[in-house]
Amino acid sequence: MIHGNQNHMDHAGEPSTHLSPLLRLGATTSMQVAADLRRRILQGELVPGQRLKINEIAAICQVSHMPVRTALQELEAEGIVELHPHRGAEIRSIDARYIKNVLDVRAAIEVMLTGQCAAIIDDAGVATLDALVLDFEEKAATRDPTAMLRCNFRLHNFINRLADNSEALRVLDRGRLLIEAVRVKYAYGGSRVDKIVSEHRLLRDAIARHDVKASREIAQRHCEGARNELLKLLQGNLVE
Repeated sequence: MIHGNQNHMDHAGEPSTHLSPLLRLGATTSMQVAADLRRRILQGELVPGQRLKINEIAAICQVSHMPVRTALQELEAEGIVELHPHRGAEIRSIDARYIKNVLDVRAAIEVMLTGQCAAIIDDAGVATLDALVLDFEEKAATRDPTAMLRCNFRLHNFINRLADNSEALRVLDRGRLLIEAVRVKYAYGGSRVDKIVSEHRLLRDAIARHDVKASREIAQRHCEGARNELLKLLQGNLVE
């Protein structure tokens, strides 16, 4: 199982007693609580298997119980939290099997969507793709896993959304945060970052020339490489 820091701490090392500023404008209180919980999970302040008590969350976020309950229901729908009658909420526990299963499902969908993107992308889309590939490379130079994850998501999310398949996107989003939290915890191993940069360039070129077959093959290798490397990092940390 994945374990991490159980304390509720912010970047400065002090207890966090406020909502994240993310989504504050135009967002409901429950949306802000959900965003704050996602941030804490991604940063390892809240970890898989940890119980979430409504009283504690309400106190930390300085809100009433109702928006906390609504936020937890939202996270349950995303596959992040499990709600148990009379027992409260718990961040879903994850292990190697969970990671493999989720990433295998994601790979099947992303390969399909990448091929569809290659078939329909226009010049404006290719220009946007170029910018996203370059943005990732700039963040990759810093080796900051959180910044790289953010840019990697933007890149693949752009590719996936061009296919206009909302049902596929809904499946891709399920459990994504938990996988990203593992990635932030263990970062990237060995030469994986350079491999990602190379594969992004190959993927961009295949999509730009509307080569559906090559796009799908590159996406498949890309997904499999990400899965295998993350499982290897997880296994190495469990052994240690």
